[in-house]
Amino acid sequence: MIFLDAEATRECLPMPDAIEAMVHAFTGDAEAPLRSLVGPSLVMPGRLDDEMAVKVVSIVPGNPVGLVIVFGDDGSPIGIVDGPTVTAIRTGAVAGMATRVLAPEGNATLAMLGAGAMAFDQIEAIRAVRPLDRILVWSRTIENAAKIADRVGGEPIADADQAVAEASIVSCATPATVPLFSDDSVGPGTHINAVGAFTPEMAELNSETLERAYVVVDDVEAAEAEAGDLIQADRAPNTTLRALLEGTAPQVGEDVTVFKSVGVAAQDVAAASVALANAARQGRGVRLT
Repeated sequence: MIFLDAEATRECLPMPDAIEAMVHAFTGDAEAPLRSLVGPSLVMPGRLDDEMAVKVVSIVPGNPVGLVIVFGDDGSPIGIVDGPTVTAIRTGAVAGMATRVLAPEGNATLAMLGAGAMAFDQIEAIRAVRPLDRILVWSRTIENAAKIADRVGGEPIADADQAVAEASIVSCATPATVPLFSDDSVGPGTHINAVGAFTPEMAELNSETLERAYVVVDDVEAAEAEAGDLIQADRAPNTTLRALLEGTAPQVGEDVTVFKSVGVAAQDVAAASVALANAARQGRGVRLT
């Protein structure tokens, strides 16, 4: 059994591989019960085809720790990977996959709203599927925005509405409880990824934008229970990622598209499995006996 720490997990899960893993997560035979809060940790079990995994990650502020354990078809453990690293990469990757399917083709300007642990991988995922002319990074503190902007070759910006108005792709990854920008800032043809709000009390998007958008979710049941943006706006999704990938989703007729993600365990199974398979081929990781 292999163990991958945070550095090894990242090296063994490059973004293009992670995006293709997300395609598998939403086209394979998946089982993903809703996450549970047990003590100070979120617990997410899931199955994808013949593999099963359990992710346990801390929600204690300032203590981003956790693990994903993957099991084979006979129940034997295959390996363990770093939970927060897999979460950040697969959350970026699924937004990248949704962007690849929903956003207009061609060069784009990206507005990244949020400069926390998820921001870097959100940007890398979008950059993997669309050529970016500009990357605008907004945070509640311009200093934090500048740190991420420097890291990715972007520009810090002090006003979220201005960032959205100048962008054709918007990614939101914040712990916001009120909308980050107004509907007036959202131009025709804009694609929005929203991955930060994962409880009914949280929200990054305003109800006006959601009402006029074509809304895609990762899982209807999970969104009904956890997607605060949609719950507060009383907005049912148009379709799911699975239907979109399988070609059974309603045709997009709206001028704005939204991918609202709360995360499902099949993503963790897919991403962790790819990381472990790459590690085995490369001879990486610590072998546990």
